[in-house]
Amino acid sequence: MAKKKPLLKAEAERESVCGDLITRWLGLAGILLSAALFLFNQDSAQIKITVFYAAVFGAFAFWLSDIFERRANIFSARNLALLFPFALYFLYTVISFFLHPYILARLGSLIRFLAYSALFVTVIFSFNNKRASKFIKYVLAAAWVVSLYGAVQILDRYLLPGIDVFKWTDFFRERIFSTIANPNFLADFCLFSFFAALGTFLSKPSKSLAALMILLVLNIAFTLSKGAWLALAAGLALFGFIYFNCFSEKYKYHRLKYNLIISAVLLIAVLASGIFTVKRMQSVNFRLSTWRSAAEMIEAKPVFGMGKGSFRYIYTAYKRPEIFYMEGLHNGETQHAENYLLEQTCELGIVGLGLFLLLLIWQSLAFLNRLKEVASSPQKRNDALLLLTCFTAPAVIYIHNLVDVSVYFISTAYFLTVFNGILFVLNFGPLEESSSREAKEPSRGKIFKALYFIFAAFVLFIICLLAREFYEMSSPALKDKAFYFYFYWFFFIISVGFEAWVFLSRAWRLRRPASLLIFTFAAILSYLSFQPFRSDFYTAAGAGLAGRSNPAAPSYYYKALRLNPFSPSLYQFSGIVFQNRADLSKKNRPYEGDEPEGLFNDYDRALKAYKKSLSLIPNDTMIHYNLGALYHDMAKASARRGNMKEAQEYYNLSEASLKRSLLLDPVYDNAYYQLANIALEHNDYRLAANWVNLYIQGPEEVSNPLYIAKHRNDPKAQNHLRGIKAAGGL
Repeated sequence: MAKKKPLLKAEAERESVCGDLITRWLGLAGILLSAALFLFNQDSAQIKITVFYAAVFGAFAFWLSDIFERRANIFSARNLALLFPFALYFLYTVISFFLHPYILARLGSLIRFLAYSALFVTVIFSFNNKRASKFIKYVLAAAWVVSLYGAVQILDRYLLPGIDVFKWTDFFRERIFSTIANPNFLADFCLFSFFAALGTFLSKPSKSLAALMILLVLNIAFTLSKGAWLALAAGLALFGFIYFNCFSEKYKYHRLKYNLIISAVLLIAVLASGIFTVKRMQSVNFRLSTWRSAAEMIEAKPVFGMGKGSFRYIYTAYKRPEIFYMEGLHNGETQHAENYLLEQTCELGIVGLGLFLLLLIWQSLAFLNRLKEVASSPQKRNDALLLLTCFTAPAVIYIHNLVDVSVYFISTAYFLTVFNGILFVLNFGPLEESSSREAKEPSRGKIFKALYFIFAAFVLFIICLLAREFYEMSSPALKDKAFYFYFYWFFFIISVGFEAWVFLSRAWRLRRPASLLIFTFAAILSYLSFQPFRSDFYTAAGAGLAGRSNPAAPSYYYKALRLNPFSPSLYQFSGIVFQNRADLSKKNRPYEGDEPEGLFNDYDRALKAYKKSLSLIPNDTMIHYNLGALYHDMAKASARRGNMKEAQEYYNLSEASLKRSLLLDPVYDNAYYQLANIALEHNDYRLAANWVNLYIQGPEEVSNPLYIAKHRNDPKAQNHLRGIKAAGGL
């Protein structure tokens, strides 16, 4: 067995270069991730998801290739001991993923979890105190961009209407969202950015940092997010309590006063949020109803849960009728439990929750131990402030997400992962690495140079593919909006060009030909990460065409499905378009997804799409409703052709699907009307009236008089009932 030795000086220098590169790479990605605007509207975050994956794949490739180049051994006893709780949580999550249903529908959540894990590993092996401080500077730069646009939105809403030129400006009415897509998500971004700014300010005070903190607090205030206000107060209390009680002897004789002030601030924040909550009780009731359903999900499978990413697909079977009134929608809008710990327990069970809490305790205890070492020393004050900053930033995210879902948004999760990695490094110090004496540095011969030029050609080929695909996407959508066209092309060229340049320049520094394979895989994965962005574009384009009754809409949905074949919602949207177009002539349209052999009409295509969607998520109420409506249309078409036996079969299928839909959503009026119409078509007026009466009475499990009144006073239902009674002589 080869003996181990510390890193050689040249190797250490090269590792330093790689670590600095990773810091810059992740920092710039954080700015782009935060500042990237949206393709069609404020709610399209796929551009951010693409940036996230490209950033992670690149950073992980830099680190892994560097480890491979140096033949470094990272599996020391100390490393394994420190990482044991993280490895246990990782293995449990991955293994349990494959032991639960809906694997294909949930696949995206596993891929994202693996990406977060790769990002965490990259950070803990690449960062140190200096790089952590540098990364925080990138966070502050991103915070400036986000908070300044947030300030523009504040002016637009309250002082200078029209100053915000973007078309999504009033999407959330009086609430601002800046470049982060949602007011609550913006609040989360501003929360951890605020504490990054606060720690930096205490280390090196400046007017610009003070101004930034004021802007961030203003942004948080105008998101009108009660949970964010409470999280800010709790974060300030946590930060202040540790700072005034642990940092310096000069606060020794005034600690009681500071602690009382901190407690008063926290109490005032709680009272203010309580007063505001009374004025907006619906959001509170929404969360309480969601938490009750989540608790029932946990009760069903308490030990091992229902699998990573399963909440959004299984929750529909537990969803309370009140939620449909609050959302004003009858689809699967709710995708998370509005409480991170509850959702962890739903998906991973008590075992998974315990492992997650073990990670929090592991990091917290290590933080306290490390704080004792550095907080009392004036020479280490900056290190102590950095440690406190990187502890408070993720802590405030977790606090906020006890009543929110922002942690699942890509920018929040990105910074949370990086801060957790930095905190690990600051808590435990750099992880050990050693290299073998036999690991000689190879020279770059002709074989390596030839392989490098092949790799460079491959990267250029991918760039050409990306450019062609982006042009195909953007030109038809943005041709009437020159500003958007040039805006997106500019950032696309800058981003792709920068990534390619970094890949090629870093690859040239390699010595081992096999290391190029790592870069090749990273380049391929970066290209693949662009495909969901294309799918999102084609979905939006298809929806726009469908809204204008353009017959080309299905072809765009088919393009989206080819890029994202495991999306239940895409199959459902595609089916709706086919059902609404209702071209019953038998044709073969491969550009709409028809199989090579056979002739199909739009009802055939819609049925295929709905069944595919149901195979992925059987408990979606709208799929069952749409399938029931489709069977109803097919029954009427068969009746018009005189084929009554076939028509009755479709009627039976329609009733079964509509009743299944009502089990999941007993609020949806159209499902009752469809069943009433089926009864009318069979001349059963009494049954038709009964279905409408069931809707007017409202679900038994709903007791809120305001919700029941919506049924009792629904003019459409009353008119429908009067028409049925008149026609049937009831």
